[in-house]
Amino acid sequence: MNSMSFLFFGLMLIPLIIFLIYLIKQDKNRNYIGLIVLVIAIFVAAYVIITVDAKYMTPESTNITQP
Repeated sequence: MNSMSFLFFGLMLIPLIIFLIYLIKQDKNRNYIGLIVLVIAIFVAAYVIITVDAKYMTPESTNITQP
């Protein structure tokens, strides 16, 4: 991943973690099932973002032919 990808990933991840902490503190019943599903979805999305970004950042993935 290049530096802009890390910057974008960090700018999206930090507010999301703060929001998750806020949700945990607001839950009066301490029902964590929805929160666990949300965290799993975040990890899956992060994995997909990293693998797709790595796929398109490699030089052999470009199909540009030079004349």
